[in-house]
Amino acid sequence: MPNLPKRRVYVLEGKSEEEIAMAMAVTSRSPEPFDKILSQTDSKRSANFLEKFYITYGHGSIADTAFIHIAIENISQLAVKALEDTRLAAYQEKSTRYQIIDRLNVAEPDEIKKSKYHKRYQEVVNSVFDLYDAFVETLLGLAREKNKRKKGESEAAYENRIRVPVIDRCRLVLPAATLCNVGATMSGRSIEYTIAKLLSHPLSEVKSLGEEIKKVAIKKLPILVKYTDPIKYKVAQEKILLSEARKILGPKRLVDNKFVCLVQYDRNALDRVLAAVLERFSNQPYYFITKNLKRMSQKKKAKLFDTVIGDRKLRHDKPLRELEETAYTFDVVCDFGAFKDLQRHRMTAQTIQPFTTHLGYVEPLNLDETGMVKEYHKVMRLADEAYRKIAKDYPLEAQYIIPMAYRRRFLFHMNLREALYIIELRSRPQGHISYRRVVWDMWREINRVHPYFAKHIKVDFSEV
Repeated sequence: MPNLPKRRVYVLEGKSEEEIAMAMAVTSRSPEPFDKILSQTDSKRSANFLEKFYITYGHGSIADTAFIHIAIENISQLAVKALEDTRLAAYQEKSTRYQIIDRLNVAEPDEIKKSKYHKRYQEVVNSVFDLYDAFVETLLGLAREKNKRKKGESEAAYENRIRVPVIDRCRLVLPAATLCNVGATMSGRSIEYTIAKLLSHPLSEVKSLGEEIKKVAIKKLPILVKYTDPIKYKVAQEKILLSEARKILGPKRLVDNKFVCLVQYDRNALDRVLAAVLERFSNQPYYFITKNLKRMSQKKKAKLFDTVIGDRKLRHDKPLRELEETAYTFDVVCDFGAFKDLQRHRMTAQTIQPFTTHLGYVEPLNLDETGMVKEYHKVMRLADEAYRKIAKDYPLEAQYIIPMAYRRRFLFHMNLREALYIIELRSRPQGHISYRRVVWDMWREINRVHPYFAKHIKVDFSEV
C-alpha cells in the first residue's frame, strides 16, 4: 500500500496580504501545496489575479483571506460608532470608563466651527468639562476616604482600584464629541465595504475618516480597496426613506416610559429549537420531527430543553448552535454610554436612531454624593438648549454636543444563543450599572414569554 500524504499545518508568511490571498484562492484549482503556490507568487501576479477574479468576476471570498490592522486616533464617539457598524471586524478602543479625559480631546464639526454657533458650542463644552473635572476630583477624594490602601497593595494597584469605579460614574458627563482612539482588524472585503460606507455617511467627519482609511489601506491592499467609492444607492435610499418616515409618522415625538420592550418574539420558539436539535442528532426529516413534537406536552418539551442545556456550570460552556433557531427583538432606550457598550455585540442586528436630547437623560449612580446635583442638572439643560438651537440648522452635527447621559433609542435583534451570552456577560457586577439594567430587563422579558429558556440564562442581579 503506497504511503499516504502526511498532514501538514503551518503559517503562511513572508509575503504581502494580497499575495497570500492569491495563494489561498489558487488552491481550489491547483494540486500544489500552499507554500509552493506562494513561492511562485509576486506582487505583479497577485495584482493581475485579484483584478481578474475579485474585481471583475466578483469572487468576494478571496478578499476574506487578506487582513489589515489599522490604528485610528482622535475621532469622535459618533465616528467610532459609525466605524464599528461593520460587523465582521475586531476593534479595540480607548475607554471612557478607565481613562480620565482631557478637555482638549474634543471634536468640533467644521460646519459648527464656521457657523454662528461656534462660540456657544465651546461654552457648553467648557461647562461640561468643568463639571467632569469637578466630579472626578470630588469622587476620587471620597473614594480615598472610604477605601484605604490594603496591606501589601502597591500604590499603582491602589490607585487603579479606586479610580476605575470613579471614572466609570463620571463618563456620563462627557459629550459625544469626546475624542477616541480605536484599532480595527478587518479582512480585505470588510475594509472595502467599511470605506465605502464611511464615504457615504452624512457626517463630514466620518466621510473624511473614510478618505484617510482608504489612503493608508491602499498601501497594504492596493487592489482590494482600489475601487472604493461612495455608495450612491445607499445615499439616495436614506434620503428617500427619511422623507417617507416623516410623511407616515409625522413630526410629533412620542416618549415611552418603558426603556426595554420586547416587540417581536417567536410564539413557536420551543418547538423550533427542539426540532433543530432532534434533526441534528437523528436521521429523520424535519416534518416527521415536528409532527412528533406536536404530540408532546409543553411540560415534556420544557424538560427536553433542560436536557439540551445539560449540566452547564460555567459561563464559557456555550450551548448548542441550534439555540440560534429562535430570536428576540427589543426596542431599547438607554444612555449613550450603555449604548456604546451594547453596540459592540455585532452578532446582533441593530437599528439605531439619531442621537438627540428628546428622550431625556440619566443621573450617575449616587449623584448626591458629589454635592453637585444642581450643577449636574444645569449642565444637562445647557447641553439640551444648545443642541436644540444648533439642530435647527445642523441636525446631525448637533449630536456632538450631547453628553453621554442622554438616552438613545435602538432596536436590538438577537437569537437565543446570543441573548444568553450577552445577558450573562453584561449582568456581571463588574459591569456598568446602565447596561446591567438593560440586560436585567431583557431577561425579565424573555422570562415573561419563555420561562423555560430564561431559567437557563445565568443572569446576575447582585448589587455592587
